[in-house]
Amino acid sequence: MIRKKITLRIVAALMILTVAMSACACNSKKPKQTTATSTSAESEITTTTTTTEATTVLTVYSGPLPDNDVNKTWDESNLDAEAVMYCTVSAGEFLNVRKGPASEQPRVGRLSRGQAVKVVAKTSNGWYKTFDGFYVSGEYLSTNSPT
Repeated sequence: MIRKKITLRIVAALMILTVAMSACACNSKKPKQTTATSTSAESEITTTTTTTEATTVLTVYSGPLPDNDVNKTWDESNLDAEAVMYCTVSAGEFLNVRKGPASEQPRVGRLSRGQAVKVVAKTSNGWYKTFDGFYVSGEYLSTNSPT
């Protein structure tokens, strides 16, 4: 009888400890889930800790992309030399890569903040042509990598 009371107190203490550890885990960067289970008062106690990390999947722009079959209805000037420019959108945002130099053109890819892209020409409306024939808005490009 005394052994059963001691075992029940140990189980109760472990459950309280588990709740306390779960509360602490909420404040950490890596979410943790802790559970305690018991099959009977005199059997062993099993504690399981599972750690998971949040992941973000990005659509990455990389060429060559599908053929650019848009009819050209704009003027563009070739740059003196191929240049590397950096995407300056806000953190967590993306810059669309399009078939033509307008937001109405179909999207073929996306750039994330700080991602480099090679450009070879600039259009009269401020868009840049990439090395593989697609376009990105010059409003969100810079020659300096964002910090």
